[in-house]
Amino acid sequence: MWLRRLSISFVASAVSLLLGCQAVNHSSSSSSVSSGEILYVVDNGNVTTYSIDPASLQPSVAETPVNLLPASSSSLLQFVPAPNDNSVYVLWSDSGQQEHLSTYSTDPSGVPQVPAIQTLDVSSLSQLNIHPSGKFAYAMQVEGSYGPFTSTIFLFHIRRSGMLQPKGQVLSKYGPSPTPTLLYGMTSTGTELYLGSDQQKGPVYWERSVNKQTGTLAAQVLLLSPPIQDTTVFGTSLIIDYQNSLNTAPPRYVTVFPNTPNPRKHLIQCGSAMLSACGDTSNVQLDPSGQYLFMTDPASQQVRVGHINLAKHTIEDTGNFLPLTAQTPGFSFSPDGKFVYALLASDLSIHIFSFDRTTGILTEGSTTIPIPASAGFAPALR
Repeated sequence: MWLRRLSISFVASAVSLLLGCQAVNHSSSSSSVSSGEILYVVDNGNVTTYSIDPASLQPSVAETPVNLLPASSSSLLQFVPAPNDNSVYVLWSDSGQQEHLSTYSTDPSGVPQVPAIQTLDVSSLSQLNIHPSGKFAYAMQVEGSYGPFTSTIFLFHIRRSGMLQPKGQVLSKYGPSPTPTLLYGMTSTGTELYLGSDQQKGPVYWERSVNKQTGTLAAQVLLLSPPIQDTTVFGTSLIIDYQNSLNTAPPRYVTVFPNTPNPRKHLIQCGSAMLSACGDTSNVQLDPSGQYLFMTDPASQQVRVGHINLAKHTIEDTGNFLPLTAQTPGFSFSPDGKFVYALLASDLSIHIFSFDRTTGILTEGSTTIPIPASAGFAPALR
């Protein structure tokens, strides 16, 4: 059984979609926007770049869609903006199921420029994570379709141009084992990298300290080993562990732990008696500030916003919510945590909300972005 999707709320944003190629000559953009909130809408190989006005929440198309895939038979796997958005990284596969990793520079508006400045041939590579410094990247190679699995962590150094060191450095290998070890992200400061494996007795999560000068990793330390199959969200100072209401019978809890290795005692355990959303949620996300939980509640068809009150050991309903999203979770925070982008089920459009981290209040903008059913989106900060 594959490890349940681990949510890292503080990681530089990336959408699980993807692309590639090689060489020079970049087209110019018509927009003069040079900084601020960026939103990429990605429909397989077609990428549309929007700039978001922070005051009006008005989206503006920076340029007509850019097609990044070399052929219609190619498939996008992952689209990852660099922390400074000066480049974007695209994992994609060709018609022969060969994976490639391409680097595209971006113009001052954040628009990816074609052709790619670099394309590497990679095999079974996934889970690309760019370090917050922008100096290196990590990816996991998982081999073994049905098991046993071998997982390998690769380190890629990033040049000033945004190009990757052509040959990734092998940092660690796991397995062969019945389940793969997966790579899920790192702290906003880039000091810790998280891994996990869905084992027979339940999921196990580890952290490995990052050398911020070289990118190498220290030995792994046990971070959390929940007693039952559940889902875990890592924040900068907190760990959120919860049972999915679609897969687990009541009673169900959302449990808050300190983000320390193998914590022995929880800070908060929230069930339906404390807050109905805690017992009903099918998905939990932690905002980048680490103060609020966004809980998808199928019963109310809302994504409820709860405030984490560590002093009172409670999760409190703020009264704020997103309407039901079209996917799970179906929303994403901007890298600075000031905005929430949500694909709503009501109209299959992206709605833009400002988010007040002092009060937990969501304020919706007046303009939405309709997107194709097959598309995804990735916020970035220029």
